[in-house]
This record gives sequence, C-alpha cells and structure tokens, in this order.
Amino acid sequence: MLALLTSLAAAASEPSQAECAYEREAMLALDVVTFDQTEGAGWRPLYDAGCLMEAAQILRDWRERDSGNLSLDDRQDRVLLRILAWHEAQMWAFGERNELALPIFESSDVTSEGNSGTAWNHYVSGTIAFLRRDRAALEAAITGLAAIPRPPGWDNAVGADGLPIALPWPQNLDVLEGLLRCWDEPYAMAYLCRNTARPR
Repeated sequence: MLALLTSLAAAASEPSQAECAYEREAMLALDVVTFDQTEGAGWRPLYDAGCLMEAAQILRDWRERDSGNLSLDDRQDRVLLRILAWHEAQMWAFGERNELALPIFESSDVTSEGNSGTAWNHYVSGTIAFLRRDRAALEAAITGLAAIPRPPGWDNAVGADGLPIALPWPQNLDVLEGLLRCWDEPYAMAYLCRNTARPR
C-alpha cells in the first residue's frame, strides 16, 4: 500500500475554498490506478492541501459509482478495492470523523491470502484499537504483526503498474509502532509518528 507520507503543515491550517475545489465528474472518470495509486493525482492533491473531508467524500463517491467495474474474483482488484476503502476511512479519521471511519476500518479484514492477509488484519486491528483508545489491543496487534514470517515470493512483489517494488516486511509495523509511540496525539499526527521522536 502507498503510504500517506506528507507534511501536516497543510492540514494544520484551514485550507481555502479554492484549494479544496475539484472537478467531480473528471475525478470520478479516472481509472482506479490513477485515482488511488498515483502520487499527485486523483484524491491525493486534496489530502496534500489539507482538504480531508473533500478527499474522503470523493473516495466515497468513486467507490459507490465505480467499484462495480472491479471484480472480486480478481486478486489485484480485491486488493485495490480494499485499499480504496482504507484510504476513505483514513481521510475520515484524519478529519476526526471516527464514527464514519470505524465501520469502514472494521469491514477491512481479509479471510485468506496467507501471511500477507494475516499481517493486514493485525494492521486493521491495531488501527481500530488506536481509534477506540484500547492500548492493550494495539500492543497485541503490534506483537502479532511482528511475529508473522515473510510470505514466499514477497521479495518479487510488483506494484499496481506491474513494475517490481521493494516492500518492507512486515508491512505497516512502523505505522502501528508510531501510533503507540504517539498515543496521545490525534490519528492524523500519530500516523506520521513512525521512526520519529514523539512530537512536542
């Protein structure tokens, strides 16, 4: 999954109406890779400008209108649909709309796909634990995620564009550790706390 690693400077101040404007129909017409997986395209400029609710809304609208074009029988499509939903939930959570984020996060578990699926489920559980303020559950998710062996063929992974990519294992362990490290911060700040000192 592409990490949402950008500065919080834009999100810290109220974005202007102009910064949050976008062409809705043009956005909804984008293919899934451009809309969700391409830096500087799709919903991501809205996030970069601090327009969290607008980013969440267009992610919601794209999923409602266009997710039927992806097949649950295709593994890559399933992953793309899961990540789309995850990004929508993140935008709601970054904007402190946990009542909208949590149901989406809670529906994000996968039932198979081996070690990578199990690892994803620990990431889901840890994120939910942070938002529900359940520190013990977050610690358990970190322990569980850290213990999962690297899946066979992990080092031969390819991105949505079909090109080889280098992925750390276990994925998202640094995110969960950052959530624990910055336990008293809002999710938007704690999400970026990986491998850094606690914000002051």
